[in-house]
Amino acid sequence: MTRIRFFAPLLVLLLVPAATHAADTWSYPHPGTALLERTMDGPRHVYGLRVDLCARGITMRATTESEFSRTTASWRSLVGVQGAINADFFDMGGTELPNGLAIGNGDLWHSDTATEGYIVFGGDRAWISPPREVLAAREPWMQQAVGGYPLLVQDGAVPATFSPAPSHCSELHPRTAVGLSRDRQTLWMVVVDGRQPGYSIGMTCAQLAALMVDLGCWTALNLDGGGSTTMVVQGIGEVNRPSGGTERVVSNHLGVFADGTGAPGSCDLWMDEAIIDAGVLDDGGTTDLDGDGRADFCAKAAAGLRCYPSTGAGFGTAWVLEELADAHGWDDETNFATLRLGDVTGDGLVDVCARGNARVFCWPSTGTGFGARIDGPELSDASGWGAPEYFTTIRLADFDGDGLADVCARSSAGWGCWPSTGTGFGGRVAGPAWSDASGWNQPYYYGTVRTGDVDGDGRLDVCARGAAGMFCALSAGTGFADPFAGPAWSDDEGFTDPKYWSTIRLADIDGDGRADLCARTAAGIDCRLSTGTAFGPAIAGPELSDASGWGDMDNAATIRFADLDGDGDLDLCARANAGIRCWPWTGAGFGDAIAGPAWDEASGWSDFRHYATIRLGDLDGDGRADLCGRPPEGVRCHLSTGAGFGPAIEGPALADSVGWHGLPYFSTIRFAGPRPPRCRPATEICNGLDDDCDGETDEGCAAEGGDADADAGGDDGLEDGIPPADADAPAEAVDGPADVAGEVPVVYVYGSDGCGCRTAGGARGPAAWIALAACAVLLRRRRGPAGRR
Repeated sequence: MTRIRFFAPLLVLLLVPAATHAADTWSYPHPGTALLERTMDGPRHVYGLRVDLCARGITMRATTESEFSRTTASWRSLVGVQGAINADFFDMGGTELPNGLAIGNGDLWHSDTATEGYIVFGGDRAWISPPREVLAAREPWMQQAVGGYPLLVQDGAVPATFSPAPSHCSELHPRTAVGLSRDRQTLWMVVVDGRQPGYSIGMTCAQLAALMVDLGCWTALNLDGGGSTTMVVQGIGEVNRPSGGTERVVSNHLGVFADGTGAPGSCDLWMDEAIIDAGVLDDGGTTDLDGDGRADFCAKAAAGLRCYPSTGAGFGTAWVLEELADAHGWDDETNFATLRLGDVTGDGLVDVCARGNARVFCWPSTGTGFGARIDGPELSDASGWGAPEYFTTIRLADFDGDGLADVCARSSAGWGCWPSTGTGFGGRVAGPAWSDASGWNQPYYYGTVRTGDVDGDGRLDVCARGAAGMFCALSAGTGFADPFAGPAWSDDEGFTDPKYWSTIRLADIDGDGRADLCARTAAGIDCRLSTGTAFGPAIAGPELSDASGWGDMDNAATIRFADLDGDGDLDLCARANAGIRCWPWTGAGFGDAIAGPAWDEASGWSDFRHYATIRLGDLDGDGRADLCGRPPEGVRCHLSTGAGFGPAIEGPALADSVGWHGLPYFSTIRFAGPRPPRCRPATEICNGLDDDCDGETDEGCAAEGGDADADAGGDDGLEDGIPPADADAPAEAVDGPADVAGEVPVVYVYGSDGCGCRTAGGARGPAAWIALAACAVLLRRRRGPAGRR
């Protein structure tokens, strides 16, 4: 039950320039760690322990109150960590207490101050806080913390000035520092020897900061140095040479458990969960780029976006969008993480959009490739859109119900949408004021933004979680109503933890046309059905509880909803330790589990690079969602039988061996939908259609050969349900593939006022759903931007 990341460490290695040092020596003392010894001009000796916070068995540890005032080696032996360094400045010769924040095993035993920052771990999070942001009270997730100053690196760069700047900063001294990568999943624990001419002269704060940037740190914090600087590693002992000749007794310490067993305890999942969720979990999404009723498969490679059209039994030759290549800057997570698919032009074909550094760009599907770029809203880096609290919230959602997918996102002021015109985008339409000023810039809030049709009116609404629970704002087409309260999935109920908030889903579970809310709590799945203006009582789903191991992210993060059996409602699937399990919706809850493919831990599916790629979509167009995922060898899919899954089908060869284990690539996998057209009730007329969605056609009309139009109370331009050849919008007949009985359903498409779809015969088999999907495509193409009603 672990998460293993290789991309960030590889990036760190690539970032280390050769010109600033004479030699690097690497060793690997314990699982998940790498020890760097660097000799630099001066001379200077640098030692850095690189820690993969998401490797199996990695957990951080800080000194508790009962353990303070020891040498680093003594403390390491006492608590049993595999690696340790000295930590905060302290009252040497007096109380020996640290100057700043000290938390050990969840116990805050020394308070934060305005002059110090701190590094803190716990609850699947790692964070460096700058000085002057004083921690008033320990947040529940904070388990281990040490203080220090000044902040050496912020947002990947060395500050123009160090503030507050200790007097020693401009002098050469031994140094100790800690730093985190941008995704906060790689930690550097660094010591620099000094005060030893001919061996190592030490560094200034500016030189240390440059070193931390060189190592790939996005943020870094200076700790106590001088005679305190010490690194100790089990099996090696003292790694560096303390300037006093022997170790100094110091106040507190920072250590790492690295025994290679057990789930990681300090792996920061917050950013990745927001990135992954944003691209795949909104209601009604589809990747049908060519409009044939089958889900196609897209992912970004180094050379650009690749989309593989479904053939029904596999995937064809990829369409390539070279404009999204790494060479053009699309390997930046602030860009690749915004890849979205939706029908921006309203022609029934799914288009591709993503945020560049200057604005959102969209590339419309032509049915066989991609057309000329359409410029979207100016969500630029210059205006702050490179921050995760903004770019991860970008959605393609038809908020005005005109059949065109609009761009929506949360800015510092709150939610807003830019309506598509088919060839561009209009001005921003303001939504709920989920602003930074009101606290919505926290990942456990902005990471829960979901779009879906809560009230069933054909316009996509928006829901998100605040401190008190869920809130939803209904779209009025030209704006949004005030949010109403949904389920009380509150901070107090533990929903600041990603193993809960990241599982929030907004999807039409019961198939009534209204999007419902579901999430995983400590006890299991909790679903609330939408009434249109509120949500009903809790419906207990499968017992995917913490007690049964579902709190591990390689299980919790795989929760998906899709229509596996083609009955019009959504079923639940997730990855258990032994493989995929699915629970069909019964109308009032979920039935017994159905076993799927054995995507188990032994096969490597507990690796984030693989479990995060699990998707459900209708590959063969039979109305049933199929299963796809990426193991190390490449994509594998299994077709749904309605009661299980068939044998594996090889998909695109997105293998680890050719680089697809990199975050910019596997995290961009898109495969979803399409769901069969949903019947929206209307007044029944004599047109051969089930207008009122009651399962019967043309109730009250005259028998065959009679005057149906007269009985319907008016001339609808049809005779006996057959469209006339000279109708204003000529009828088009589409022959769908034969179903299991060999019957060929015929789908009729009528004019813009009397539109509808039907299949020959009353059955709704797989072929009928294909025909209905084809009908919906033709309807949208004929109607243009006003296609959705």
